[in-house]
Amino acid sequence: MYYYLNNFLFFAILGFVYENVLQLIFTGDFTTNPFYGPWMPIYGFGVIIMIFLTRLIFNNLKINRWLKIIILFISVTLILTIIELVGGYLTEFVFHKSFWDYSAMKYNFGKYISLEVSLVWGTACFIFLYIVKPITDKFIRKIPKVISIILLILIILDFIFSFFLK
Repeated sequence: MYYYLNNFLFFAILGFVYENVLQLIFTGDFTTNPFYGPWMPIYGFGVIIMIFLTRLIFNNLKINRWLKIIILFISVTLILTIIELVGGYLTEFVFHKSFWDYSAMKYNFGKYISLEVSLVWGTACFIFLYIVKPITDKFIRKIPKVISIILLILIILDFIFSFFLK
């Protein structure tokens, strides 16, 4: 259980750093975050879903390796796109503000998803599963439970304060 919690927390924080670095490079400013703390939970949820998907389904499939890769790419691209779509509408509903807008992209489907970004998520999944995860797994399992619990409490409090104060 702590393995999944630590992955969620680590990648929610890493997602915050990633978003801010990209925003800083392209606009010279930091991203607007719906939360007070340095995390973006959508990244944590995406990672957890990818881990579950690969462990429960794809590691047990007895099919050709290339077919497995194609099915995995299509599956995670669709699932992560749905997460982004739901996350966009949910944050707009809760905070009465849009935190991203892909309307200007050529192949957008509304303001929260676009083909270009969906393909980036699919590619990022493979980078995560085959390069990043083997590296992070070495220390994710070593994070003390007390740190996990403290971060979990902080993120829950942040959700509560962000929902009621922003």
